Amino acid sequence: MNWEVKYFPEYWYGKKLAYPHVPKESGKFAKSMVVGNLVFVSGCTGKNTTTDIPIAEKFEDQMIMALDKVRMAMEEAGSSMDNIVKTVMLVKHLGDYPKMRKTEVEYYLRHVPYLVENPPASTFIAPASLAKPGYLIEIDVIGVINRTAPGWNVKYYPEYWGGKKLAYPQVPKEHPKFARTEVVGNLVIISGCEALNHDTLKVETDDLKEQTRIVLEKLRVGMEETGGSMDNLIKTYVLLKEIKDYPLYREVEQEFFKKHAPGLAKNPPASTVMNVASLARPEFLVEVEAFGVIDKKAPGWEARYYPGSKEASRSASAGNLLFLSGCDGTNPKTGKMETRVIEQQINIAFDKVKVGLEGAGSSMEKVVKTFMLLKRLEDYPKMRKAEVEYYQEHAPHLVANPPVSTFMQLSSMTNPEGLFEIDITAVL
Repeated sequence: MNWEVKYFPEYWYGKKLAYPHVPKESGKFAKSMVVGNLVFVSGCTGKNTTTDIPIAEKFEDQMIMALDKVRMAMEEAGSSMDNIVKTVMLVKHLGDYPKMRKTEVEYYLRHVPYLVENPPASTFIAPASLAKPGYLIEIDVIGVINRTAPGWNVKYYPEYWGGKKLAYPQVPKEHPKFARTEVVGNLVIISGCEALNHDTLKVETDDLKEQTRIVLEKLRVGMEETGGSMDNLIKTYVLLKEIKDYPLYREVEQEFFKKHAPGLAKNPPASTVMNVASLARPEFLVEVEAFGVIDKKAPGWEARYYPGSKEASRSASAGNLLFLSGCDGTNPKTGKMETRVIEQQINIAFDKVKVGLEGAGSSMEKVVKTFMLLKRLEDYPKMRKAEVEYYQEHAPHLVANPPVSTFMQLSSMTNPEGLFEIDITAVL
């Protein structure tokens, strides 16, 4: 397997988004990173970053700009929008969801006909805010260079609701449209799963436990449809409407694993939890998206689990791709949040990342993607400054070549006193 990493820098107004070309407090990230045949694109917003034109007030205009940036990033990486396999749609206002799906399919009709009938796996999140108050949408993307590359072949598994394939014109433009799963080589990418009954198109319970069981059952079905099993999950992103439900979610998850995936009961997948402002419907209490493998022993794609320690969160790998669990500023020795200073929490979180990466045989300089999460939007400049200063000391390569990155503000962290959390994807 070829796991070569290629870096494609981002430029805003002619300046490379890396220190010292931009101040420490500024956002710094790559346009895209290629890992083998995979393309990771930084979150694209509706801001035109080549001119000083003010950001559009209309949602549709911002989304078209964001999609244009995705298209340019994919093409610069040597691919095209046809090869997108996963999107995360970050939309500030839940009421814009129908506009988002309508604008998406109309853009595909003009530029990417293949995705009209074969939409990518997708997850929707309504965060508390994006990096700037005026931003209404951000699009996080994973794609491939070549859908038929040896060892990396892409296979699309459609989703059906009410007997209709979730693709236009089988469903209206404003309707959700996405794949159930996309497979890249041995890697399984599962769309966000929620508690909607796909036959009645209703959420038939408001009980968190029941919604969680429905969600986990959908994950199990998605994995099995590809030829794998739930035991082969390597990473989950758990989206909760109420952070108070977090312990209960883990309790139900463990019970489900014991029954349906005993391997995961002993060695859980890497996992990151996000308390979002809203999910796609007000009735949804939980949504989970996941990555897994079809075969844990597939040559070049072997899956490994790293249990973590007091100093590091759990992690898991598929081939050379490494997923870490979310890391926050909790003191690893006491398990308590002992500081309310944002910079100190960030440094503790990065220390956990560093230990976790090294424990898996990787290093900080092999980070390819970050998901930066803040409780207070006003801390964004401090976060970016602390990030580059940590790189200066521990990962000099990332100062000039920062990873791709997506940011959002959360309503709360898993620890009520938490101000920051980071999710990492790296290579071994």
